[in-house]
Amino acid sequence: MKLADYQLPLPGFEKLFLAQVLLGDTYPLGEIGSGYQEIVAITGGSFEGVINGQIMNLGADWGLLYNETVNELNTRYLLKTDDGALISLITIGRAVIKPEQDAAMERGEYVDPADYYFRQHLLFETGDQRYQWLNGACCFAVLGCKDEWTIVYDAYMVK
Repeated sequence: MKLADYQLPLPGFEKLFLAQVLLGDTYPLGEIGSGYQEIVAITGGSFEGVINGQIMNLGADWGLLYNETVNELNTRYLLKTDDGALISLITIGRAVIKPEQDAAMERGEYVDPADYYFRQHLLFETGDQRYQWLNGACCFAVLGCKDEWTIVYDAYMVK
């Protein structure tokens, strides 16, 4: 069979939930050689959709600003579903935000998420039998900054 004859299925996706992540204290490490690194605490939040619950006050984002517009986001935090399951969430992604947009957000101004790029890959881990289907799922999120201390995102599973 020729490679051109090989047909792969087209992926679809299913929305898992809408999340609101609350941010706390920042811990600037400074220039580390590959960029400017700052750790931002994740202090809580919530998610609603196929699964629902709270974001626990346990986690952080290890952000690495490569240049004045490209930021690598690398988070780890804990979800607790309304029915008591604990789910670890690891994300890695990119935010491409212009300096003037970032300055506007810092002043408390709303910047339309359609005007910047903010995406993440989501990796879920849990031992709870009810949610182990997430352990094998390929998931992603489309994010926006509600304000300087709140991130909002839609989480999707690739089917």
